[in-house]
Amino acid sequence: MATTNFTLQGKKLDTGQDSGVSGENQSPSVQDSPNSTSGKRISVLMTDEAAELLQYLAETQGISKSEALRKAIATEAYFLKERKNGSQILLQKPNEKIREVIFR
Repeated sequence: MATTNFTLQGKKLDTGQDSGVSGENQSPSVQDSPNSTSGKRISVLMTDEAAELLQYLAETQGISKSEALRKAIATEAYFLKERKNGSQILLQKPNEKIREVIFR
């Protein structure tokens, strides 16, 4: 399986292998991952809607939920950096005008 990498301000963000997620009802926590020298294991409590969207992202791309979350974070960071540098995020649906995407 290929990994997708993004670079943000000189830091490479790896969206590769599944790091797993533990316990839904635990308090959020961050700890060093025993399987990686550069990763962190994070337990996150999210709404049902956010969990469904994460599942959708994973299923439609054929990747794990961990990988989908890494990609979503890297994408958001990329868009934020570009917007801060004055770029516009544009979207064009088939046979329609180009529209600017406004982030809240």
